[in-house]
Amino acid sequence: MGRSTMLLTAIRKSTPKPASLIDWQRFAMAHSPEIRPAVRVGLGLGIPGSVLLATGRTDLLAYAVFGSIVGMYGRAPHRWQRLKNQLLGAAMMLCAGICGIAMAPLGLHGWVLLAGGMFWSAFSSVIADRYGIKPGGAFFPLFAFGALGTLPVGELPAVDGLIAFVATALFSVLLGQADRFEAMGERRRGATVIPWPAILRRARTYLLVIFLAGAVGILLHVEHLQWILAGAAVPLAAGNARGRLRRGAHRLAGTLAGIGALLGISYLAPSEPVIGCLIILLMFPTEAYMARNYGLALSFFTPLIILMLQLANPKIGSQLVWDCAMGNLLGVVVGIAAAAVFERRPSSMKANLGEARKSNSSMNPDEK
Repeated sequence: MGRSTMLLTAIRKSTPKPASLIDWQRFAMAHSPEIRPAVRVGLGLGIPGSVLLATGRTDLLAYAVFGSIVGMYGRAPHRWQRLKNQLLGAAMMLCAGICGIAMAPLGLHGWVLLAGGMFWSAFSSVIADRYGIKPGGAFFPLFAFGALGTLPVGELPAVDGLIAFVATALFSVLLGQADRFEAMGERRRGATVIPWPAILRRARTYLLVIFLAGAVGILLHVEHLQWILAGAAVPLAAGNARGRLRRGAHRLAGTLAGIGALLGISYLAPSEPVIGCLIILLMFPTEAYMARNYGLALSFFTPLIILMLQLANPKIGSQLVWDCAMGNLLGVVVGIAAAAVFERRPSSMKANLGEARKSNSSMNPDEK
């Protein structure tokens, strides 16, 4: 019996695997750091989104999508660090989103929308830099405020949308704690601490860049100002001019590719339940490629966002596609140019980070 078992095992090992199985295994190994977080984020939208689809409330998917973005802050491999990051991410997203929901009956537009966008971009930038949470920058809280604050809700805030938003965010935090965690290890590398002057300098850059981009959009009478504000915020997450150019190029390329995919979806004229399912499915590749290839991630995220906004407000139609493309183009260009002008000493952030790393390296190894 023992020899026969060994013989069968040897035969199984020597049997060539199908090419498709080998390709899938290689893909899984190459993307393993992204697959587990993507599954969590996908389930964070998929389960609440399925409930909304089953109850016929596809108009609330926009609120659920922004709530599920809290799951993107859960990439830390250790339990308490992931919980801390997700709670901070949830605090930023919920504060900005609830503010937008509460102000939506006022019909946010123009200078009021710009003032709110400036505040939430600076606030989120300080929190992200101070605690080193990822994704960095202020894009998601800023966009949550602008998108949810400009939805048509009538004279009273959308209480059902608020419930969907908060419930999905909390559910995403619970999913983050339900996954497996790595062992902490005896020696941990100390996190790089950004000094307060550098943190405040980046927050100041957000204020100035968002103000300039929004002012240009208002003077040009852009209807959906939130696209310009979001586009201007994207390059600022990078710490230097080259990184901002690369991130801005990814933003434009991903947006254009996403609009192309959206036009193909629109040509098929799917029903609202099918659109809802597409929104849920698009969240998985968005998170899977967010850290690996930002432009590719945006090619999925752009149709997701436009489809969900069209479900929430069917009157906007194809005009939103044009506003998205032009708003992102204008916002990215203004963001990169303005940041280059306002930050006359681009090496200051790098120097501060270098000093922080030196101070961390001088710590006792047991403290790292």
